[in-house]
Amino acid sequence: MDDLSSPTDHWFDPWATCEGPHLNVLSESITMQVLQAPIKGHQARVRQPKLEQVERVTNIVSSLVANLAVMHRAHLEHRRLAIPLRHTSLTRYDRKGFGHLPHVIEAMAIMGLLVKHPAHIKKRRTGIEATGRLLDALLSGTVAEVGRAEGEETIWLTARMGRNAVGRKLPFELVDYADTEETHQLRAEMEEVNTFLATQRIELQGHRQAGFTLTRRFTLRNVIDPHTFNLHGRLYGGFWESMPKALRDDLRINGEPIADLDYASMFPRLAYARVGAEPPRGDLYAIPGLEEHRAGVKAGFAAILSSSNEMTRLPSGVKEALPVGWTGRRLAAAIGEKHPALVPLFGKDIAMDLMFTESCILVAVLLRLARMGIAALPMHDGVMAQSTQAGAVHCAMVAVAQEQVGLALPVVIK
Repeated sequence: MDDLSSPTDHWFDPWATCEGPHLNVLSESITMQVLQAPIKGHQARVRQPKLEQVERVTNIVSSLVANLAVMHRAHLEHRRLAIPLRHTSLTRYDRKGFGHLPHVIEAMAIMGLLVKHPAHIKKRRTGIEATGRLLDALLSGTVAEVGRAEGEETIWLTARMGRNAVGRKLPFELVDYADTEETHQLRAEMEEVNTFLATQRIELQGHRQAGFTLTRRFTLRNVIDPHTFNLHGRLYGGFWESMPKALRDDLRINGEPIADLDYASMFPRLAYARVGAEPPRGDLYAIPGLEEHRAGVKAGFAAILSSSNEMTRLPSGVKEALPVGWTGRRLAAAIGEKHPALVPLFGKDIAMDLMFTESCILVAVLLRLARMGIAALPMHDGVMAQSTQAGAVHCAMVAVAQEQVGLALPVVIK
């Protein structure tokens, strides 16, 4: 999972595909041109493509067009589509039939539809962007015509890979596990959630959004560990997850504004449950001296519980969210003073265990709401739902938490 890309890059998603009439016509036209391109070294001769080749090129072009549509229409901050062109063995996470991706990109570049930017070894992947008539066609379309291909894996298993020679964390790696009755059940749950959400109208600023697939991602502490599915487990894949809070006000579900419902201070409450203690009243992230820096405290709390030893240095994101002069030791001491019962958990790397419990609660909430006909968009420790359904969602969240972990977790509507 090495991410050799720039902040200005949009990562290529092979499972994105054209589904609407405008993008389908565009994709089919380009596919025909690619298939009719002369054979390299035999400019006067055009070979008759086999049916298998036609299918593969069709899928590749459709995916490229869909990805470029999303980048040029919905992610204006991105300038290039980062393409992984390295040949590796296929796993359950890969979309089959994309071996000709480099050749299709080359053909589209020759046709004047793409600009191809070369890769920089160990720094940045090959990048492409639409140009000419392809760019004009994409800018006149809509991302609502971008869907998902069938067969996408929704249960991911990753492994920590330790640190390099200078102490930096290495990227997590995807694990190609064998299916069991447990993974079949986990996948069935995600399929039920995704199938239901696909029937709902989700809009941002009045526009339908591209299709998405929620995935549940589990983690191993070490790549040599047995393949288990009881760490992490949070859901990813929703376009709303990285959206600025201010923009969420422009979300609509089936034409209605959203209500944002969270489990209040869920992470520390699950930590208290783990040690069998009762949490104090009020906001558990309200630390004396840091009342105006709640986001930093929340991130620092998670970092302390994620560390496998004493946290002496703050992660960069946490440090930036706290006042000047705060260190890992100082933050741990301040949190420990407010939550002495949790001090034995500091530096014990139990955050992924808590995330797993959190994710089990959230998946159960999504399933219950789907069966009630209520669409909810997950946000790790909460959901966004239609405002008129806020009361029903609140009741469901409280009931599920009680059933799952025997806790009366408070739920707040933002």
